[in-house]
Amino acid sequence: MATLTQWQILRTLTKRNQGTNEILEKLHQKGITLTLRSVQRNLGTLSGEFPIISDHKNPAGWKWSDSAELFALPTMDSTTALTLRLSEQYLAEMLPRTCVRALQPYVAHAHKLLDEISETGVGWWPRRVARISRQQHLISPTINDHVLDEVFQAVLEGKQLEVSYRSIGDESSTKRKLHPLGLVFDSEIIYLVATVWDYPDFRQFALHRISDAKKLDQPAKCNDTFCLDKYIAEGNFDFPRQQGQIRIRLLANKWLARHLEERKLAEDQIISKRSGGFLVEASVIETAQLKWWLLGLGTQVEVLEPESLRQSISTTIEGLHNIYNPKDRK
Repeated sequence: MATLTQWQILRTLTKRNQGTNEILEKLHQKGITLTLRSVQRNLGTLSGEFPIISDHKNPAGWKWSDSAELFALPTMDSTTALTLRLSEQYLAEMLPRTCVRALQPYVAHAHKLLDEISETGVGWWPRRVARISRQQHLISPTINDHVLDEVFQAVLEGKQLEVSYRSIGDESSTKRKLHPLGLVFDSEIIYLVATVWDYPDFRQFALHRISDAKKLDQPAKCNDTFCLDKYIAEGNFDFPRQQGQIRIRLLANKWLARHLEERKLAEDQIISKRSGGFLVEASVIETAQLKWWLLGLGTQVEVLEPESLRQSISTTIEGLHNIYNPKDRK
């Protein structure tokens, strides 16, 4: 039985004679690091199992014999294996379970291939890249496996969905018929965006609050105007406080100004030096997320405008002061 590396060697061969140096170069391009002697030794071994022939020159050239029948070789190369490996690590939760199960043999094959070339660039790449979150780590809520399967399949097939859902402020669940529009993965939380019954407004449902779900046979009602990317870009997952944008003006310290030069609030952001710090101006959507971010910056920033946001921040700070300094309460 040929090894994964030997399959890769066979895949470089054609019915045109190729020198071992050419074969070695093709393998290097695939991220497979072997010596010339190793390639020659493997080709010699493979010639006893497959219809490949040498021209017996020094160094030898190799090709498939003219009489060799066409058959399919495993087509996974190291780049494909790396893609599958990282997809398993970072994308598996976004795929329907049926797709994940169908991919398992290929993922297992990818692991074996990368293990064989673990000391090459492609082989060690999964150990040298990582994604982190700077948010406070919270334990992920548990999602019922049956619910997950039913919801994903309903989205995949465009079917209606009957769920038992408990809103965050409620003590018990209620039955609802949903028309799924899409799934959004926000850190550790999965949200289903859908319309309810015959109402036109778009709603968000956290999957961990669904206690039961059943995919129905009836097709979900399509909304031709709905675009999931646009829905997210409009700030609907940041808890918008009003429609449209505001022009925000902040007085920031040097560190925050440098940070916002690297990671802008908006494309039209302007930063200018001012007495006491740096003036930051940008057009943003006013959301609860924006307010939480500003409060988290503490004394590094002062909200100058709009006045409504400044007053909201001030009221929250006053409330915090009363909590932490009860003796100062009026």
